[in-house]
Amino acid sequence: MSARLFTFLIATAAASAVAWSAPRTALAQTSPGTPPPGTTTVGPEEKPEGVAEQAPSTPGALPTTPVLPPPQSKRTEYQLLELNGFYRFRGDWFKKFHLGFDDRGPGGAPFPRPLGCLETDGVDKPCEDTLKSANMRLRLEPVIHIDEKTSVHIQADLLDNVVYGSTPEGLIADGTPGRRRDIAIGALDYNQDAPVAGQNHLRDSIVIKRAWAEVETPFGLLKFGRMPSHWGTGIFHNAGGFDPIHGTYNLDTDYGDTVDRVSFTAGIPGTELRASLAMDWASTAPSAGQTDLFFGQQDGQPWDLDDNDDANQWTFVLSRLDSPVDFLDKVLSGELALNYGAHVTYRTQDWDQTGFVLGETPDPNLFVPRDYKAYMPDVWLHLGWGDLDFELEAVGVLGSIQNLSDVGINEEVDIRQWGGVARLVYHFLDRDLRLGGEAGFASGDQWDNDPQGATHIRNLRPFGMRPGDETINQFIFDPDYQIDLILFRELIGAVTNAIYIRPSFEYDITDRFRMRIQNVTSFAHKRVSTPGNGMMYGVEFDGDVEYHHDGFSAGIAYGVLFPLGALDHPSDAGGALGGPGFGYGDNAGDAETAQTIQMRLMLQF
Repeated sequence: MSARLFTFLIATAAASAVAWSAPRTALAQTSPGTPPPGTTTVGPEEKPEGVAEQAPSTPGALPTTPVLPPPQSKRTEYQLLELNGFYRFRGDWFKKFHLGFDDRGPGGAPFPRPLGCLETDGVDKPCEDTLKSANMRLRLEPVIHIDEKTSVHIQADLLDNVVYGSTPEGLIADGTPGRRRDIAIGALDYNQDAPVAGQNHLRDSIVIKRAWAEVETPFGLLKFGRMPSHWGTGIFHNAGGFDPIHGTYNLDTDYGDTVDRVSFTAGIPGTELRASLAMDWASTAPSAGQTDLFFGQQDGQPWDLDDNDDANQWTFVLSRLDSPVDFLDKVLSGELALNYGAHVTYRTQDWDQTGFVLGETPDPNLFVPRDYKAYMPDVWLHLGWGDLDFELEAVGVLGSIQNLSDVGINEEVDIRQWGGVARLVYHFLDRDLRLGGEAGFASGDQWDNDPQGATHIRNLRPFGMRPGDETINQFIFDPDYQIDLILFRELIGAVTNAIYIRPSFEYDITDRFRMRIQNVTSFAHKRVSTPGNGMMYGVEFDGDVEYHHDGFSAGIAYGVLFPLGALDHPSDAGGALGGPGFGYGDNAGDAETAQTIQMRLMLQF
């Protein structure tokens, strides 16, 4: 063996050992539009912008010599645990989120007043228009690399959204006295207990949310398990954290779409297209592990108790998709970067088990026919050219439900829901300054929430409809697609029954300081389903300043909402938009201005 060849093999082995031991690096790409506060771009350290220079050739290397893989007997020795995640602290100050209305009065309010404002027993209690709170989350996302092509992924949340100070030592839900005293006096608490479901909290301290495996086969990528679901801009399928399409990580999310899935993805030979086919378990409850039908025995393998009540789902994706880094490199080199794709879901359910209570035997009389069928097409396009960035997504939910008699609806119901978003960003000053515009649409139905003035999506009637209605039209954006601080995020819960425009300004003051300013002007698609029977929800202005460095970020945001006619409570006295029948009584009036200040401290690793 020549000295030159020997030197090359030694260098190759050393490089392979470094590659095995290094953690995987996420991809990075600037997402079009103004991202919500807490959104970070993850990836390698920043480098000067422009086209990457060609790597110099290694002196003395033999270009025809192949890089040999490690021996088969040694491959299983290179097991690597990669630990990702973040810790976040959020502090909130809400002022007049009830918009001046009483949540206990006729028609309710979009947000509850402080407890001190409730009716009292004659004792004068404080009643204010503000609420202050702070919460936390530690998210761990370890990846176990079995070898170069096989890995197992886990997502676990510790102290998930636990409010600071909310589990004092003396707080026991079942009436058991505290360990230090028999009378609970808040001022005498000196310690915080761990959250325990059913005692002092609704959740335990640790919640495992996702676990799945990925295997790269010679034909494509196989994934199976409980995994995140994300597509396009995220208005319909949103993983609520890492965005694999844009290479960004929003640390300020609270939900996240999770699906039980087996999928296979492969490139189509001779094209730049990729195809993916997935079988999803949308719903199989109840299972043997959730009932006492088998004498409460929880050991061993549980199983689905019936096949007919399952909601089955198939997902097909066809896309032309660059990695975020490759997309940005094309743009910086002056090329046209174009990504696009279609995500189609088909879901069916023949029967449904209703009224099921966890831990109890299901009632056979509540096993009802449903005959549900729906198609969910979702098309997406992303274009980058020079300083211009444009993104578009359109979603439809088309289907029918034959039987809803168990909820008082005796007609066959058609599903016709539509949503979409378009985002345009222009970059200035070497991409440090960005002017953006976004327009969005979510179809609405003709029925109000219950009660009418309670606008949050948790107050929707069953399926957003009433007896006599033959269509379901209300489309709801994913709650983790955040466009503001107050109206859609807190008072409504998500973008729905709405048309909005969102101009934005974002400027990287330095490498570590960033500022954002935006305006959200929103209109109702179906005005009859708003509390005020009006066309305009309101005008909101949001501003944010953030410091970020080496995974740490600190920010403060301020928002103010000027509500308009759609959020008012018209009087029964009359008027063009009011008149008899609203029934707000003493809870009538014009909606008042709401404000918020939100602080955050986040550490990503």
